[in-house]
Amino acid sequence: MRYLSGKEKRTLSASLPTGYVVDKKDEVIEKDGILWKNKEPFLVIKDKSYFPHLKSTQEEHFKNVYVDRGAIPFVLKGADLMRAGIQMIDDDFEKGDTILIKEEDHKKTIAVGVALFSSEDMKKQVGGKSVKPVHLVGDEFYKSEL
Repeated sequence: MRYLSGKEKRTLSASLPTGYVVDKKDEVIEKDGILWKNKEPFLVIKDKSYFPHLKSTQEEHFKNVYVDRGAIPFVLKGADLMRAGIQMIDDDFEKGDTILIKEEDHKKTIAVGVALFSSEDMKKQVGGKSVKPVHLVGDEFYKSEL
């Protein structure tokens, strides 16, 4: 467990996802690949990038893909999301963007992932991998406690 200094918080602010803010008065702790902000899970650190933690995701800042029931167990085991399991794709995201993976019936977010294609190309895609999950409901980040 490591507390971030004021300088580290300023540096961090420049690389946060859209809509995420760290104030100099915030207590920010790094522990086990998670940044905690004021004792709440804030961001997941993976491959030197920051992704929203599912328990504090500001969903309005991210595009979504919606999956059918058959894809959910595979995604929750960490498998790449295949195009066949995607039922609906939001517009206007690019390859490499952070997107939310939601189940189609209740629109609940089950994972955060990285788009392997732009939304336009993903809609044209016939098969294969479409999204690389980086944080899932029930994974080590989700279960982590401060």
